[in-house]
Amino acid sequence: MVGKSLLFAGTILLMFGLGGCALKPQTSISLEPYTPSGALLQKSGRVVLDGVVDARKNERVVGSIIKGNKTETVIYNDQPLDKWLADALKKSLEAEGCEVVSDFAGKDKRVAKIRVEIDYLNATLDKSKLTGENLTAEARATLFIEQGNSKVTKRVSMLQSKWVPPFAGEEAVREYLQETLAALVDEIRENIDMYRF
Repeated sequence: MVGKSLLFAGTILLMFGLGGCALKPQTSISLEPYTPSGALLQKSGRVVLDGVVDARKNERVVGSIIKGNKTETVIYNDQPLDKWLADALKKSLEAEGCEVVSDFAGKDKRVAKIRVEIDYLNATLDKSKLTGENLTAEARATLFIEQGNSKVTKRVSMLQSKWVPPFAGEEAVREYLQETLAALVDEIRENIDMYRF
């Protein structure tokens, strides 16, 4: 009788122990500040960064961990993405020698005024895929550029995918989001480069 009680108690403890290893229904991540790579070419000039706006419906959600068609964990970013991207763009442009200002009261119409909208950001880790690319990240932004009498709208996007071990979790998603956003910053900077004066 004592043996059965111990076996029952051990089974219950094992069930609670395994339950504690289950994925959380939601978790938060924190992106590291952007670090620009060394500039190959120093470019002078000035641009007005008129603001970065997060235009996504749910500004905090940045990813999910799924298994099959079921979401197991929703991943939130614990900091405003618009501030992160504005800081990253400023650092990236300044690393090349460009002066970035938020307002330019001068009369020089050649200085471009740029506003950026974040349209989409999501990373998905599919734990049901044991082979092939099971981690996907996508980021999209729209640039609104005014230079003199010219107004240009450009859409920039980055889509990446790779394989990670099936036991990976939110840290793998965070690292891949960081990598994808850094690539998006580089893409935006390259589009801004032609408008700096």
